[in-house]
Amino acid sequence: MLRALNQKISLQGVRRASTYNQTKALRRYPIGQTVHGFEIKRVLPVPELSLTAVDFVHNKTGSNHLHIDRDDPNSVFSIGFKTNPPDKTGVPHILEHTTLCGSYKYPVRDPFFKMLNRSLANFMNAMTGHDYTFFPFSTTNDKDFENLRKVYLDSTFNPLLKKEDFFQEGWRLENEVVDDKTSPLTFKGVVYNEMKGQVSNASYLFYIKFQEALYPSLNNSGGDPTKITDLTYEDLLDFHQTNYHPSNAKTFTYGSLPVTETLEELNKEYLVFGKRNVKNIVKQPITLNENKNISVEGPVDPMAPPEKQLKASITWPCGNPEDVYESFCLKILSNLLTDGHSSPLYKSLIESGLGDDFSVNSGMDSTTAANFFTIGLQGLKSTEELEKAVNEVLIKHSEEGFEDKKIEAIIQQLELSKKDQKAEFGMSLLYSILPGWVNKVDPFDVLAWEDMIVQFKQDYAKGGLFENLIKKYFIDKPVFRFEMKPNEKYDELVKSEEAQRLKNLVEELDEEDRDIIFERGQHLAKLQGAEEDLSSLPTLRVRDIPRATAVKPVQFSDVSGSEVQKRITDTNGLTYFRGARDVNIPYELYPYLSLFSDALTNLGTETQSMADIEDQIKLYTGGLSSSVSVHSSPIDQSARISFNFNGVALNQNSSHIYEIWENLLLNTNFNNKEKLATLIRLLSSNNISGVAEGGHSYARNYAGASVSRSKAISESLSGIDQLQFLNKLNTWIQDDTLFQTNIIDKLNELKSYLVNSDGLRFSLISDKDSILENEKLISSFVSKLPSATNNQGLTASSTNEYPLNASSKSFIKLPFQVGYASSVVNGVPYVHEDGAKLQVLANLLTFKYLHREIREKGGAYGGGAAYSGLDGIFSYYSYRDPKALQSLDTFTKAGQFALDNKWTDRDLEEAKLTIFQSIDAPVSIKAEGQALFKEGVTDEMRQTRREQILDVDIEDLQEVAEKYLVNGKPSVAVVGNDPGEQKDWNTVDLGV
Repeated sequence: MLRALNQKISLQGVRRASTYNQTKALRRYPIGQTVHGFEIKRVLPVPELSLTAVDFVHNKTGSNHLHIDRDDPNSVFSIGFKTNPPDKTGVPHILEHTTLCGSYKYPVRDPFFKMLNRSLANFMNAMTGHDYTFFPFSTTNDKDFENLRKVYLDSTFNPLLKKEDFFQEGWRLENEVVDDKTSPLTFKGVVYNEMKGQVSNASYLFYIKFQEALYPSLNNSGGDPTKITDLTYEDLLDFHQTNYHPSNAKTFTYGSLPVTETLEELNKEYLVFGKRNVKNIVKQPITLNENKNISVEGPVDPMAPPEKQLKASITWPCGNPEDVYESFCLKILSNLLTDGHSSPLYKSLIESGLGDDFSVNSGMDSTTAANFFTIGLQGLKSTEELEKAVNEVLIKHSEEGFEDKKIEAIIQQLELSKKDQKAEFGMSLLYSILPGWVNKVDPFDVLAWEDMIVQFKQDYAKGGLFENLIKKYFIDKPVFRFEMKPNEKYDELVKSEEAQRLKNLVEELDEEDRDIIFERGQHLAKLQGAEEDLSSLPTLRVRDIPRATAVKPVQFSDVSGSEVQKRITDTNGLTYFRGARDVNIPYELYPYLSLFSDALTNLGTETQSMADIEDQIKLYTGGLSSSVSVHSSPIDQSARISFNFNGVALNQNSSHIYEIWENLLLNTNFNNKEKLATLIRLLSSNNISGVAEGGHSYARNYAGASVSRSKAISESLSGIDQLQFLNKLNTWIQDDTLFQTNIIDKLNELKSYLVNSDGLRFSLISDKDSILENEKLISSFVSKLPSATNNQGLTASSTNEYPLNASSKSFIKLPFQVGYASSVVNGVPYVHEDGAKLQVLANLLTFKYLHREIREKGGAYGGGAAYSGLDGIFSYYSYRDPKALQSLDTFTKAGQFALDNKWTDRDLEEAKLTIFQSIDAPVSIKAEGQALFKEGVTDEMRQTRREQILDVDIEDLQEVAEKYLVNGKPSVAVVGNDPGEQKDWNTVDLGV
C-alpha cells in the first residue's frame, strides 16, 4: 500500500521546485559573497516550508549565523552559546540570570525586565539547556527588533556582572530579617530557590538523576541546590570569559526583515574580539559495554498509594544525532512503539496495568551528543517486569515489523503538520535546531524535511527498515537500567542536609564576617529599593500602537437549527472544526465532566476498539480532542460551562471528523471497566508534578473559588477539588459496586445530558468551498444525534447558584521545599470600564512593586499581579517562594502602595506597551474568531476595551486601587509544606 503511495510522488517535481527556488535564492544570497564581515557559505531553499536558509560565517571570529528568510512579519532573533557545565553549581544558569542584570551600554539593574515593558515583543526570554544557553525574542515591530537586538548583544558580550547581582540571582548568606543583625542567617537567592522548587517535582528529580547517571560528564546545568552554595563570584566571571565569545556563539534570525542590518550590528560587536580556538567539547555519555543498574531514592508521592511509588526505566544508546536521517527514522520508530492506544508498548505496559503512565524520560532523545531510546513507567511494582514486557514487544516487531497503515498514518501526520503552521513558527524552528547545532548537527540537514520524507518512503518500501533498526540497537544489546525508589524520610533528609550545610558555613564565620554579611544585605536591599535612571534603554511609545483592533471577520449561518460561525480564509488546505454546547447538569455531576471528556477519546465503543478508532484519526485527520471549559459572561460575569469537541483535517478528508465524532459521541462504551480504570490511573499518575510546576495557578484558582462562580466551578473540573476527586475515583475502581454506581452510572447519566442536538454551536475555519461542504456535513451530523426531548424528566442546576468556597484562607499541604501563594479579589465584567484600569494597575504593580519585593528581596523565582479581563478576577501570586506566607503580607500592602505611589506618565506608557504585547501578538489561523466563539467577546467589545486601555490615566489607577484593592475583601490560598497551626485557616490535605 505504501509502495503505491510512494509511486504517486513526483520526485522530479520536487527537484524542479527546488531548482527554481535555488536559482531565486542564489540571486538574493550568492554563495561566497561577504556581507558586513560574514561570508555566505551555503543556501538551502525549503519550498515545502516556504523558506530559504542561509548559512553565514564571520570571517574574523568564525562565529556562525543562520538566517531563515521567510515571508513572516513575526521576526525572531537569538544568540546562543555552547556552555558545558563544569560542575553542579548551576553556573550556566546563574550566568544566564546575571547576564541580563545590566551591561556597559545599558547600566541599569535588570534591563531584561525593564525591556519587557518598553517593548511590543510577543516573546522575550533567556534559557539554559543541558549544554547551551540562549537568549531569544520575537516581535512584529521593526524598531522593537532593533532595540531588543542591541540590548541582547550588549548584555551577553558586555555584562556588568556585579557582585550584588550574583548574590541576588545566585545565592547568598543573609539575615532572615535584613534589618536585624541578631536574626538567624539563611540561604537566599533567586536561582537557589528556583532549583529547590524544581527538585520538589518528583518527575524532574527522576529525570535529572537519570541524566546524571547516564551522562555523568554532563553536569546539571540548572544547578543542584546542595552544590549551588559552592559557587563563587570568581567562578561566574571565569565562566563568562571562557564561554561568551563570538567564536563560541550561534546567532539566528527568522522572518521577512533584511538580515543585513543584523549582520552589520553583529560585525560591530565582534570586531573587538579576535578569533579564539574554542574548546567546544561535546560531552559524551557513559559507554555501555555491559548492562548497568542504577538505583536512587526519591520522595514519596502523597497523592499515590504505597504500592504505586516506584519509577523505573530502561535505556539503549542508538546512534548519533549528527546522522539526522537515522535519528528521524528512530523517532518514527519511537512513535510507532509508544504513541497512543494502538501502540504495542502502551498496550503491553499501560493497558495491562503494569504501570500507570510512561515515565518523563520515555521516548527518543536527540538533544545531546548521543541518541537514546528509553522506556519507563511510573507506578509500577518491579523493574524486572518492565524489562521483560518491553523486550517481548521489541522481539516481536523485529520479526514482524509494523502494519503499512501505521506508517501511512505517520506520513499523513507529518504532511499535515507542515500545513498547520503556528503563529510562533520561527521560535519553534529555533527550538528544533539549536540543541543539535551546538553539538555539531548540521541545521541544513534538520531543515531538509522533504528529502527525509522521500528517502524514508523509499527505504520503507524496500522492506525491513524498522526490523533492522530494532535489531541494530535493541535486541541483545547492553541496557541501562534506572529506578527511583521512595524513601519516606526523603523530605526530612533534604531539610537536614540544607540545615547542616548552613550550619557548617555559619560556624566558619567570625564577627567581622557577620558584619560584612549584615552590611551586604542592607546594601542589597537599598539597591533593590533605589530609583534608577532608565534613559539609556531604548523604548517604543504608545503612539506606536494602532488605535484600531485587527479584525478577522466572521459570518454566521443556521444549519439544521444550529448556529455555525464561519471564518473564510486561506488555511493551506485545512479545515478547522469546533463543536460546542453549554452544559446544564446537576451539581453532583460537575466533577465527572473532565473524566467524561477524556473518556470519549480513550475507551472505544462496543464494536470498535479505541486502538482501531485511533488509527482512523491518525490516518484521516490531524487529531481530534474534547474538553470542558468554564467561562464568565463578558456582560455580567455569570458562569457558563461549555463541552467542546474539535478536529482538523485536510479539506478532502474533513468528512472523517464528523464520522468519527458521531461514533464517539453516540457509541463510547462507558461500561468498559478495564479501559476506564486505566484512564483513571493515567489521569492520577502525575498530579503532584503538575502542582509542583504550576502551584501558583492552583493557589490562584482555589483562592478565586471563594469570590467567583466560574472559579468555584473550575475547581470542581480542574483544580485542587478535582485532584481530591481523582483520589476518590482511584479508590472506587477497587470495588466493583462502587465502580458501577459511582463512576459508570454517572458517566452514562452525563451522556444523556450532553449527547443530543439541543443547543449545539459550530465553528468552521477554511476556504469558501470547503466551508460550504462542511455545512452539509454538519447538517447530516446533527440529524443523527438524539433530540433533547429524550431528556424529559432530567433536572439540571443553575451554574449561577453554584456554591462558592466557604473559606477565604486555605492552605494546601504538599511536601515542597518552596511554596506558592495567591490572593484574589473580585473585579468587574469584561465590558465594564474599570476592567481596563485594573489591567493596567496589575501590570504596574508587577513591575514597579511585586517583582522587587517578591523576587529581588524575597528570593522567590517569580511573583506579580494579574487581572483576568474575562473572569473579572484581580490576583496576586508568588512562584517557588521560600516565604509564601510572608508574601501574603506584601500582597496586602500592594493596594495602599498603588494608592499612595506617584505614578508617572512613563509608568503608564510602559504598562500599556506590556499589555499590548499579548493583545497584538500574532494569532494562528485556527484561533481566528475564537474569542467570539468561546467567550462571547465581539469585535466591538475588543475595540472598546482597546480604547479604554489606551485612555487609562493616573487618576483612574488611584480610583480602582482604593475601590477594589484597598477596600476589597481578598481570598487567599497557599500551596506548600505544612506551616503548622494557622488560626482561621482551612487546611487541605491531598494525601490518599
